[in-house]
Amino acid sequence: MLIKFWGVRGSISAPGPGTARYGGNTPCVEVVGSSGDGFVIDAGYGVVKLSDALLASGRAKGLTIHFLLTHLHWDHIQGLPFFAPIYVPGNRIIVHSASEQTAREAMSRLFTSIYSPIMGVENLGASLEYRELTESIELAGARVETFPVNHSVPTLGLRITDAGKVMVHATDHEGGDPAADRRLIEVARSADLLVHDAQFTEAEYLRYRGWGHSSTEAAVRSALASKVRLLALFHYDATHTDLDVDAQLSRARELAQVDEQLEVIAAAEGMEIRL
Repeated sequence: MLIKFWGVRGSISAPGPGTARYGGNTPCVEVVGSSGDGFVIDAGYGVVKLSDALLASGRAKGLTIHFLLTHLHWDHIQGLPFFAPIYVPGNRIIVHSASEQTAREAMSRLFTSIYSPIMGVENLGASLEYRELTESIELAGARVETFPVNHSVPTLGLRITDAGKVMVHATDHEGGDPAADRRLIEVARSADLLVHDAQFTEAEYLRYRGWGHSSTEAAVRSALASKVRLLALFHYDATHTDLDVDAQLSRARELAQVDEQLEVIAAAEGMEIRL
């Protein structure tokens, strides 16, 4: 299983020299299974980078692309109007989410004349299909299981199993609720990779409790409790520079020293992880 990060920033994009190393684009993660097929988790502005790569490689036509949307907050869907393959006739865009009807309504609004010059989804070149993301599906040769995380709106975490390797994706999860944390820990038990929301420092979290995002410390606590092999910090606050993320990573690694088996990294645009 290959995981590629196309966008790692939370809430709003933050381009500029201060975020060049980790990236300023909002969430988008591509997963390619051992079969060679893949799917995309969320469609923030990072999906435009994926679009550019498909165009550059000549692979933007004849595509079937599965988008797994953890939820429909703006930073997780805002890249879709700028995703070039959605305008190519013959392409299929399949949107998986917790509610097929809600996703259909959101896409219709996204491409209305109010927000877009496209004047409606019926004018897109590609076909749009909608599927409810149930508790367990088979996709691209992988098993994808969903579970609820602790956010301000209903949001799905994902456990992806392929060829004996396990990745757990838990963006927009606020650590601190005992029941939600226990659920995440059990789902992530002994996983090879845990991608965990780390929007805030501990001091910041005290000011933003209830916003639906975790501190660095909460991410490490869940990783340690679930005995994962690799923790990737993710969904950084838009105000955080590369140096701020460096500090978060240093803090996370300091806390993780109690378990010699746990490795901690900070996700960055363009980073690839092969499990």
